[in-house]
Amino acid sequence: MLQQTSGQGQQRVLNILATKRKAERVKSNFSGAVLTSDGFVCHCVITDVSSTGVQLELPKGTELPEKFMLKTPAIPETMNVSQAWNSGNSMGVVIDAVDG
Repeated sequence: MLQQTSGQGQQRVLNILATKRKAERVKSNFSGAVLTSDGFVCHCVITDVSSTGVQLELPKGTELPEKFMLKTPAIPETMNVSQAWNSGNSMGVVIDAVDG
């Protein structure tokens, strides 16, 4: 976890994090559903969207495989995604493919 920093230190951390992002992110509040190959389904909230991935808020204690499918009423297609990071109830995923 990042420690609280201020002034120049905080700006440096923000600059480092910004350079690791591959696409601009937009805050969102879409409902979604996680679907796994073994039939597991759970509700999630899509809190952040970019052209390459999304950030999810999941129910406490949810464990998911490295790759799974994500569906949201916001778009008609199903997204095949891979975990990029996982921190508590939040997870970042990369969009591998979109199935129409």
